[in-house]
Amino acid sequence: MGRFDEKIMLVTGATSGIGKAVAIRAAKEGATVIAVGRNEERGAMVVAAMEEVGGKGEFAKCDVSDKAAVKSLFEGIKEKYGKLDVAVNNAGIVGASKTVEELEDDDWFKVIDANLNSCFYCCREEVKLMQPAGGAIVNVSSVAGMRGFPSAAAYVASKHAVSGLTKAVAVDYATKGITCNAICPAGTDTPLTERSSADIKSRMAEIAAQGKDPMEWLKNSMLSGKTETLQKKNATPEEQAATILYFASDEAKHITGSIVASDGGFTTY
Repeated sequence: MGRFDEKIMLVTGATSGIGKAVAIRAAKEGATVIAVGRNEERGAMVVAAMEEVGGKGEFAKCDVSDKAAVKSLFEGIKEKYGKLDVAVNNAGIVGASKTVEELEDDDWFKVIDANLNSCFYCCREEVKLMQPAGGAIVNVSSVAGMRGFPSAAAYVASKHAVSGLTKAVAVDYATKGITCNAICPAGTDTPLTERSSADIKSRMAEIAAQGKDPMEWLKNSMLSGKTETLQKKNATPEEQAATILYFASDEAKHITGSIVASDGGFTTY
């Protein structure tokens, strides 16, 4: 018997990194997984990986920052499965490394749409499908949802808001059998982390090309502060998936509204 036998589980941002690890392990533990993402090729690879571990699932192409697309996605889930037991809202981006005064409107809304609005659109539909039987929602936030970081105004704001949304959903649906918790990873070895590092290197190159000292800019970037965990290493996607799936399981039925640091001790010092 697997922890998620007979469970229908939705995972957004499921084609890489933490979301992919969640989808594969959940399928291995018995869930029927709806792996949501935008890249069909990577989606097919996730489905194949789920099948390789003896699980089952499908890929659903959807931009979860698009309200209409999200509504259509959930209409399809309702028609096919008639319910939803577990949801892991993992999709998100880091966005531009800029202070408040440097942010353009487009920079701001790109991050808010990808990180916060997508989570709201999904939560709104998820609670509908989870009633009356109940269910579990896990939102993937960040340690940036627990403290500030330099030159990351949009990202920090979006992740703090995800943590707030998590608490609001927990309060509204606790007596309806739905739990809602947020997991806050620190550095994790994922393509998102790699892209963020690449973006910072690109920005430094642009500054150097302007005849300025890129190290001065770096001192005020998101990487200017503490970047190491107490364990002196990044987490793996599989380690984060283990934490997420505990809160998604029936073992955590009595936990709701919690904002959990899965961060190797990053927020303790």
